Amino acid sequence: MREMKALLFHVKGAMAHFRKVFSNSTSLSYYFPPRTTLMGMIAGAMGKERDSYYEELNQYEISVNPLTGLRKIMFGETYLDTDEVSVTSLRKLKQGVPTGREFVVPAGEEFLGYEVVVYPFNEVMMKSLRAPVYPISLGPANMLGWIDQVQEIQCEEFNSISGKINSVSTLKPEIEKDIRIAIEEMVPRAFDSGRHSGPLTTYFLEIRGKPVTVKGSAKGVKCGERNYLFL
Repeated sequence: MREMKALLFHVKGAMAHFRKVFSNSTSLSYYFPPRTTLMGMIAGAMGKERDSYYEELNQYEISVNPLTGLRKIMFGETYLDTDEVSVTSLRKLKQGVPTGREFVVPAGEEFLGYEVVVYPFNEVMMKSLRAPVYPISLGPANMLGWIDQVQEIQCEEFNSISGKINSVSTLKPEIEKDIRIAIEEMVPRAFDSGRHSGPLTTYFLEIRGKPVTVKGSAKGVKCGERNYLFL
């Protein structure tokens, strides 16, 4: 195994919405921020403009894991119908568009949080995450969050694993006592220059952030006693 440095940070907030790419009128959410969302978060912290960072940040591997228990709630909303802009529609005298929106909230804790590992290490990225240029959000701009625990860590690469991992995984976890596995399907991994997501991936996660046992071929890093698989 090759030893290299990685960047670790925690992102936290009151609630989150990571919209599923296939949801239409009803806005469903993934339990965790996809790799594309994390790339956007990092790009915002570094002050990069929209759509300008895909090729640069796609060179990095990213891992994520819940720091707190997660659960989802659904709220009803009424959207303003702007198909035909008029005084009537803008003053809400016209019938709105009812829909539902799903949010991720902490289960038992005051705030929800995620542990993120970026590999390999980038010093400019670390400094930006400690003092972001643009505000950090957990999905929409009105769901502001914050970043802490930004640090450089020493890791070793691996291409297969048989044992415990501390991250969201493409490998199916073994059935064990006292774990709660959620399956998130059709999750984007990368954008091309035209903002097309390309192939979508299926992931498994323990919604309380507990380690799970997996076996198979997968890229990741071992950092101290913790193993992280890449998204």
